[in-house]
Amino acid sequence: MSLRTKFMLALLLTGLAAVAVVGGLAYTGMTRKVDLIRREQAMEHFYSTATAYLQKYGSWQASPGKEGFDEFMQSRERSGPPPLSDGAQGEDRRPPPPEGDHGPQGDERRPPRDDRGPQGEERGPGEEGRGPPQGEGERRPRGGRRGEPPYRFILADQDFKVVLGGGVYRHGEALPEAARKDARAVTVDGRTVAYVSPEGVITPSKQELQYLDAMRDALWFGVSGAAVLAVALGLLLSRGLGRTLGHLTKAVRAMHGGSLLQRVPVEGKDEVAELAAAFNDMSEKLARSHQELQESHQTILLQAEQMRELSVRDALTKLHNRRHFDEQASTLFSHAVRHKRPLAMVIGDIDFFKKINDNFSHATGDAVLRQVGEILRSHMRLSDLVARYGGEEFVIAFPETELPQAAALCDKLRGIIESFPWHQVHPELKVTMSMGVYADLAAGTAEAMLQKADALLYRAKETGRNRVCFAA
Repeated sequence: MSLRTKFMLALLLTGLAAVAVVGGLAYTGMTRKVDLIRREQAMEHFYSTATAYLQKYGSWQASPGKEGFDEFMQSRERSGPPPLSDGAQGEDRRPPPPEGDHGPQGDERRPPRDDRGPQGEERGPGEEGRGPPQGEGERRPRGGRRGEPPYRFILADQDFKVVLGGGVYRHGEALPEAARKDARAVTVDGRTVAYVSPEGVITPSKQELQYLDAMRDALWFGVSGAAVLAVALGLLLSRGLGRTLGHLTKAVRAMHGGSLLQRVPVEGKDEVAELAAAFNDMSEKLARSHQELQESHQTILLQAEQMRELSVRDALTKLHNRRHFDEQASTLFSHAVRHKRPLAMVIGDIDFFKKINDNFSHATGDAVLRQVGEILRSHMRLSDLVARYGGEEFVIAFPETELPQAAALCDKLRGIIESFPWHQVHPELKVTMSMGVYADLAAGTAEAMLQKADALLYRAKETGRNRVCFAA
């Protein structure tokens, strides 16, 4: 899942959760508030009606043959509320008349009276035609559903004996102490004649149910709007974020591939922009450090090569030294034996070199050594190996060369050295070289072959010098 999708989902879930929490709290609080207002209004209406009824008849048992409580409430709704005693005067906050009680011509229909309460209870003695069925004390405001009273309240006499049970207590039952604390006294001429308790059942009316449905619909509209807004904001905000992070991802991959110098666009001044700027700075420093490291590495390699060359080169003649020759000659010998290929070893010595140093100075001797080294190096093949072996001695290895060919090459070198214009170094200077050549691999090692060639060199010295000796 991409970061952009995650960001959109986070906004969507956050928006939905916020709407759900706020909407749920608002819905719960509103329904509780509506229920409380309904209960207070219904309670006030019932209290004022009960007070007026008792003011008119004196007590609940003092109205034989008179109108019942239901008829009294109906007539009171038609004529308006009478004045209330003990501060009960004021606006009668009662619900409007029930639906269907007024026909198109305004005729009034009174609800039918029944001799049994809502729970099928018998009327108490002396209550025929006077009050509502015991256990009721109910009134249906406009919008109430027939057969289901919208509210039931409890009415007790001055001795806390239940007169109207409100669907909670039976007629004549003593009102519990817990219910008495919240009971409201009904006074007539300064004396308490009854108590009204707010306990009971409140049934929502049709209008209230419609109002609650409207609240739920509004909540769902809010959730849908929040979802659409969260998706839109997610698309808008994640576009810039995703673009910058996409550049960063592409640049990191390029760096992983070896291209260290990368730059991404810096947009805005937020944390992502700071990250992009820091990445650009890091990439530049890393690339510069890598370049410096590469240059340093190349310098080290060059210096190492120079040091290696210095370690295997003779400082005076610039030829390889004895150590290097011994290592390489051993390798050439092993290769020749393994592949059954020819190999010739040569050792040469400058004739009367000590006299040159004694008669013409050591500087002249050094010049002779350098020139001989130059002649040998310039007339070698790339595969040949030549070195200064020590003092005025030089050694040569000719791989892939038979003895006659090697002897001919050595004789040619001897002639070049003899014919060189040594008078340019010193007018009286003459230089020659004697050589010994050996090419039999049966000697066993490269060192053994050199020893054989050295013996041949001594033969050349003994037979007059300035010549090449080899074993036929």
